[in-house]
Amino acid sequence: MKKRGMAVLLIFMLLCTGGCGKEDESRAEVIQSERLETEENNRKYSDEKNPTENAERDNGTEDAPGENQNGENQSVSIEGMIKEQSFEVELEGWGKVFFVSIAPKSDNEHPRFALVREGEEVYTFPKTSETTGDKFVEVNAVSFQDYNQDGKKDVIVLVTYGNGENTWKEAEIFLQENSDNMFYLDYPDLAGYRVEGADGAGPGFYRDTLLEEYLGTQRLTETVAQIAPTWPDYIDYVDGLSGYFSEKQQMKRFAEEKDVWAKDVEFADDRHCFTLASMGYDGKVTLIVSNQGGTGCCTYSSFYQIDDRGEVKKLETSFKEGDSEPDLIMDNMTVYSSFSIEGNRNYFIVYDQLKDSPDSYVYRAGSLYVEGGYVQEIPLASQRVLYAGEDYSAHITSYDCNGNELTEEEYDNFPFFYYEGMGLTGKSAVFEWMDVKDIQEMDDAETEKALRQVYEKFSIKEN
Repeated sequence: MKKRGMAVLLIFMLLCTGGCGKEDESRAEVIQSERLETEENNRKYSDEKNPTENAERDNGTEDAPGENQNGENQSVSIEGMIKEQSFEVELEGWGKVFFVSIAPKSDNEHPRFALVREGEEVYTFPKTSETTGDKFVEVNAVSFQDYNQDGKKDVIVLVTYGNGENTWKEAEIFLQENSDNMFYLDYPDLAGYRVEGADGAGPGFYRDTLLEEYLGTQRLTETVAQIAPTWPDYIDYVDGLSGYFSEKQQMKRFAEEKDVWAKDVEFADDRHCFTLASMGYDGKVTLIVSNQGGTGCCTYSSFYQIDDRGEVKKLETSFKEGDSEPDLIMDNMTVYSSFSIEGNRNYFIVYDQLKDSPDSYVYRAGSLYVEGGYVQEIPLASQRVLYAGEDYSAHITSYDCNGNELTEEEYDNFPFFYYEGMGLTGKSAVFEWMDVKDIQEMDDAETEKALRQVYEKFSIKEN
């Protein structure tokens, strides 16, 4: 009985052992399948985006890493070389070289990357100071593409690090030097984030550590596919740090702060509209909100821009409280552009009509420009039409801004004579106006889309 019991127990243990083994094998197969699927997806993305680069990369294989299409043996043997992340590639100014990933001698160090030609290192890519406590795990991916859209092929590397408990991926992006690249002239305050490599036999590469930090904080370092399209977003991010916001960002901020400017009005509300326009030369979009109506046909306008902190700011104006303001709700305006030591300005010709008594109308012609967050109106000429006498006939008097009397024809043409006399040529500005009520119930995304549609129809063209 004891022998029989022992035999049963032995069979049971063998079955359990076999079951556990199959489960482990099954898990391993799933993990391997997921890894292969991820690699295949990344490969497909890379092939679609960079067919030439990948054709070059695939010239070498793990068995024959130095064999190119011509069959010439250019064997690469570098101590610590990570074969599966080392590729032959053609780079501007270098020709065909081998990009070699080199493992650190200690896991407390970071890997390094080099270009190799005929078995010798001809360039070492820039390294940054290493963070204490981070341990190197592996190089996950290498991609060759024009990341910053300057016509030069760059190198994107993904590396996994760990600290004993967690692992994470970091992007190391090597941007090829380009004499036409004005990035650090446009953003001189960011020069301290630039890390250059050692001098070599060809064009150098540099790293932008602020860029790499941005990708990390935005959690965009899982795959090359995530990183590839991010350069425009990084530029927007840098612009924001510098107090400059792209038109897209400005639209978004206007939409998010709609409650600031899209309020209901209590009077003169026959029309309550808004438009967006590029009024000056500072890259700022101006949001104009106007309401018009009432017995005297009055117009009241407010102007908004996004300030250097990214907040919606209502601009101060030269308008005096209680005075009539220009009637801005117009589809077309004549504009004169001036470039001088006083600044670059667009003078928009504006008009105003006011019924100041039952028998009297006042007409005004002027120009308006926006500069330095301030809206300035320049009076040019005025005209009064008084209906009086037994026949209730019109008595018209016109004057320029200096009090000189004008004929009716001179009044009508005064803005044009004034600016053309300064040697300026008139252009046509086109505006698109939208009712404020149309967007009050929209969410932020819908409002942003509506704002873009309005702004896209603004233009200044030669007559």
